[in-house]
Amino acid sequence: MAVLFLHHVVGDLTIGKPDMREFWEGETVEAAMGEIGEGSERAAIVWRRRGEEVVRERAARFVGILNSLDVVAFLARKGGREKAMGTPVREIVRHNPSLLKEVDPVARSRKGS
Repeated sequence: MAVLFLHHVVGDLTIGKPDMREFWEGETVEAAMGEIGEGSERAAIVWRRRGEEVVRERAARFVGILNSLDVVAFLARKGGREKAMGTPVREIVRHNPSLLKEVDPVARSRKGS
């Protein structure tokens, strides 16, 4: 049985998984909380809009991932709940392009490499 899992076709690992939803970096913290609660990833995958700063490639538009712990930490630091809830997500998400990796769906992945 273990031999079966040594090689995977990437497409097989993503069958049935919904596409990543694009949550814009200009959206509010309040909207992010809704996305985190409703989304399948239990996090908001934050993107720049197409056309902003002439960024068109998906990898170049990716900003980072915002989870519920990030939101709670931000709200704990900020005074004034109303003002904090209206803050754009771009002010709290940590830019980390290394979290996104695009792979060809027919690529083979060897466990451990």
